Amino acid sequence: MEYTPEFKEFLEIAKKCNQTYVGHGNPNASILIVANEPGTVDESLITNDLLKNLEKWESNLSGIGIDEVKNMFDDSDELVWTRFNPLWPYKGQKFSQIKVKKDEEGIVRIVNAVKRPTSRSWLQYQKLIDMIRSHENKCERRKEDELDFFRYAFITDFSAAYGKSSKDISKEARLESIMERLPLFNSAFVTHFPIIIVASGHYIRDFKPLTDLRDVFQGFVDVELIKDDKGWRNIHYSEDKKRILIHTHHFASAITDEYLEEIARLCKGYGR
Repeated sequence: MEYTPEFKEFLEIAKKCNQTYVGHGNPNASILIVANEPGTVDESLITNDLLKNLEKWESNLSGIGIDEVKNMFDDSDELVWTRFNPLWPYKGQKFSQIKVKKDEEGIVRIVNAVKRPTSRSWLQYQKLIDMIRSHENKCERRKEDELDFFRYAFITDFSAAYGKSSKDISKEARLESIMERLPLFNSAFVTHFPIIIVASGHYIRDFKPLTDLRDVFQGFVDVELIKDDKGWRNIHYSEDKKRILIHTHHFASAITDEYLEEIARLCKGYGR
């Protein structure tokens, strides 16, 4: 896999901004998804990804491609963290949303019938990518099918703030991280994406540097607001109409397949 000069520059910008986390997925894809922050994380994720994400991307520059990423699960469906790669994190996860339940001892356990389930946000990302790639705007994936949306999108966050729970992250910590990361979104790497999905909901209105996305992302001039029974979406177009930025609900929220179909429809005609 060949990494572009723009992506290599993106990593250098992250380094200058003292960022250890830059994102996940295929940097050569046509779709960029920007969410809010890593949010609630455990020690394994902090140690193996958030603090080493940039370092692992630099290792990938030697030529490691997406097809060389190993399945992260062993034969017992346990995660093998030494196989973690930001090109395709948690490779082997299935198209099934995580369900948890407390046992008699009060311990929270995953209770899915399908092994290797994923988060609600990632399930919705997969649906959207499938719909964009489908002529009929449909996702026909089954619960037993593995996720593969990282082949077709690069995903990052406005903030790199994290904690054991969302309430552990102060607004000041979020704002500080956002300010440090703003140069990433003005980079040539981000500007090369013809489709940008800002899946942040109302998060951006809480932070002044993000309130006008035209100040965050280069080259967008027009804004169109659509609000109907499916939900709202703010649409930004580049001056040459070759790029589109869509500000949507957060994908962990209760959005419908019909809403995702509308987002996919807007993306048609863009991309490579």
